[in-house]
Amino acid sequence: MNKNNNFDFKAWYNQIIWEKQRLETELNRISKLTNILDSFINEQESPEAQSTDENTPITNEFEQLTTINKKIQLLYFLLDTVRTLSAEVDSERRLDLIMEKAAQLLNADRSMLFLLDPETKQLCAQIVDDQGQKNMKFLRNLGVVGIAATSGRTLSVADTTRDANFKPEIDEKPAYHAKNIIVTPLRDSTGTIFGVLQALNKNEGRFTPDDEYLFQAFATQASMAIKNVAPGIGAPPLVSNPLLLIMKALSTGLGIDNLLQALMKKTTQVMNADRSTLFMVDYDRQEIWSKVAEGAGISEIRFPLGVGIAGHVVNTSEMVNIADAYKDPRFNQDIDARTGYYTRTVLCAPLLDETNRVIGVLQVLNKKDGTFSKQDELLIGAFASQVSKVVKSSQLVLNLLAILESERAFVK
Repeated sequence: MNKNNNFDFKAWYNQIIWEKQRLETELNRISKLTNILDSFINEQESPEAQSTDENTPITNEFEQLTTINKKIQLLYFLLDTVRTLSAEVDSERRLDLIMEKAAQLLNADRSMLFLLDPETKQLCAQIVDDQGQKNMKFLRNLGVVGIAATSGRTLSVADTTRDANFKPEIDEKPAYHAKNIIVTPLRDSTGTIFGVLQALNKNEGRFTPDDEYLFQAFATQASMAIKNVAPGIGAPPLVSNPLLLIMKALSTGLGIDNLLQALMKKTTQVMNADRSTLFMVDYDRQEIWSKVAEGAGISEIRFPLGVGIAGHVVNTSEMVNIADAYKDPRFNQDIDARTGYYTRTVLCAPLLDETNRVIGVLQVLNKKDGTFSKQDELLIGAFASQVSKVVKSSQLVLNLLAILESERAFVK
């Protein structure tokens, strides 16, 4: 644990919330862009194009990008959950937060929390109805909730009307019909079960094995919060190892590099060009380097900031469309000399972050049928916008995870 307590919770939290809202907006834009690109490809199809695969749609790649952004949103949610439960000092409010976050995590209609009375060995849930607040107690081994408390297993019921273990008087709230449910036990630091967490009525479909895995990991975090081991305001966030493992798996399973390579390949095809390059800006080293370079002939291209067409784009944040590269004084002929490639036409677009700072350049070379058009400029601008979002989002979430791991306390 960090002894200096210099972790800025407020700035960290504000950054998470802001980025989450931006990603939600981007998901809608990605969906619209996919439709536009499909329409463009269909309009541009010709007998010559149909004989090759060069104008294949990029729908799959943008669907992958959407999936990545959804994973990033889940990471933000988990990071926010860790922060929120760690910072909440009021025990009653903490219980409410656990139920609220559990329902949000599984996209369920609602959640319930049952705690075991150590003296009576009965499970107790606090219920709010039209008459106010009341306690409901029942034997530990009754209903799906009781089985979870006794067996220590995570259970899901896809259809409550067909499950013999489901007891409406126990497993659902009064005047509420549970169609499907999922329950998981809560354990203290010694492994002893002290309660059960339940989510009811998945908003889309039924609870899946992935939901069960997430719910178990969430329960470990909830257990820590209920047992008052959360560090409170001003201390580093406390995260359970199961939840941290899930966050690490999400971050390492994003597949950003493979997706970017696929996107660059499809960018080349849709633009009817010879090759494409994705350059990133390294401001610390004052360099531009190739993250993805099709047919470059060398493993990596690096050159100083301000050099070449890409350098000009970084300095000006402007798109550049060149009909004859060797007649343009900004063109850096050194790369052609090193690779043996001959560049004729160039189209470059900047990758911008949320502050409009250039973080990279998307470059397409050698249009196969003349020069790049105004429509090509619109397309590459759309590509650059989406590529910059996924690059920036992945970098941010990895940075947040690194901060969390360096600042957090370990709890098994």
